[in-house]
Amino acid sequence: MAEVAVAVPVDEMTHAMIAQPQLFARIAARTGFQLIHQTDQEHTGYTEGDFTRRAYRLAWGEPPARYWLPKDEVDRRVGILTERYASIGMDRAGREHAIDFPA
Repeated sequence: MAEVAVAVPVDEMTHAMIAQPQLFARIAARTGFQLIHQTDQEHTGYTEGDFTRRAYRLAWGEPPARYWLPKDEVDRRVGILTERYASIGMDRAGREHAIDFPA
């Protein structure tokens, strides 16, 4: 019902965890919670000092700056990658192409 803004690397780690269903099922059973992850509902609008960062700091200390990039920096970097992908015929940040491979 709620989506929390997270840094992109945190979102990617969530995907990695969910990709390991057996491991995740054991963690969920041990901790007593269920997680439903809806990719179409992702919100990667993390900004420094928001709720997510404050909660992380209270739980584990200062998050590593290398992985906690704010949205404006992520958007800048994604723009660079998108341009580079487009220069070699890849669209949607490398998820599509119009390359006609010979049979």
